[in-house]
Amino acid sequence: MKLAQRLIEQPQREKGGSIAQERFDYQALWGLALIFSNHATGEDYAVAFEFHDDVLLLDSASDPAKIRFYQVKTKSKGHWTLADLFRRPPLKKGEEEKGQPLSFMGKLFSGYAAFPEETAEMSFVSNLPLGFHSSNAVAFKNCDAETFAKFLEKLKLEHKDASEEQASLMHFVKADLSLEDSATHIKGKLNDFVVKALGEISFNLESLYRAVVEDCRTRSKFTGDIKSFEDLIRYKAVSRADVEKWLAPLSLQSAMPDWPEIASQLSGSPVQITQMRTEWMKYRAQALDAGNEAIRTVRRAIRAALHPIIENGMSLDEYMAAVSPLVKPLAMQHLTPYSDNKLRVMILYEVMSYATTGQFQDVGPQSPDKAA
Repeated sequence: MKLAQRLIEQPQREKGGSIAQERFDYQALWGLALIFSNHATGEDYAVAFEFHDDVLLLDSASDPAKIRFYQVKTKSKGHWTLADLFRRPPLKKGEEEKGQPLSFMGKLFSGYAAFPEETAEMSFVSNLPLGFHSSNAVAFKNCDAETFAKFLEKLKLEHKDASEEQASLMHFVKADLSLEDSATHIKGKLNDFVVKALGEISFNLESLYRAVVEDCRTRSKFTGDIKSFEDLIRYKAVSRADVEKWLAPLSLQSAMPDWPEIASQLSGSPVQITQMRTEWMKYRAQALDAGNEAIRTVRRAIRAALHPIIENGMSLDEYMAAVSPLVKPLAMQHLTPYSDNKLRVMILYEVMSYATTGQFQDVGPQSPDKAA
């Protein structure tokens, strides 16, 4: 049976639900850093959130063969001892039949127990270091012999058949994101990622950051049924294709004409043109926000109205005049605040997007929670 099918059929140790905001923020931001590093390799991948573990890295978004499991945990001070890593929560009253909950390491090894042939690595990731090894990234087997012997002994208390060879796949990684200012750090990584992918272009970093974090947030918090591997990739994972969708609007905006060139093709009073310029500059940032479902709803309607006439060779004024009355009722319902100039600018943006690329920009379906 292929790994893609087994991922769906194998029961999860625990199904992710609502998680603390601080934990989510750090976990998701570290997952973003993992996405950036894997995207840069040029190879296929998918990073899943809250599915069989905190973060799951697959070597393919279509036909995976290997998995890397990540437990991402934070502490406010100190370091990690073996006792910390293997501390097991107490039994809850009325749940004695379920047995004592697993420790962090016990949970981490559960990934291997479920997928022994496909597991490439299991890593415990944290903002604070180990107390018994100075390296920021180390396989537990490479700690001193006495420590690793204790590590294996404790692991066997939870997984009695665990071997030294299997335990050698377990690693520690000290994240290079601080707990207090992780958002600032990841914005820097995001900026570097965009520059490496697209070169030195002008873009709104804050808008892009909100968009990609919201994308990860939606996937992490999705609790609907995952009935197929395709569902897993769609609802719980970020793949290379998803990241390309993040980058596409930036590339498009960089290629679009500047406002003076667009304005030269518009009729209207100087006051109206100035007001439209103000809306255009604001909307360029809003168009990058994949989490703004109101904007996306209106954009889908504008594209539907433009589709049958986009090749008619009309002027910008004619496109706006043709589409505005068709979309205005929906726009008034969803855009807050609404203005005619904002709607005109949104129509202009879709027309210029098509003129620049020869196709309509993909604004995506409804959010997964709503689609499900």
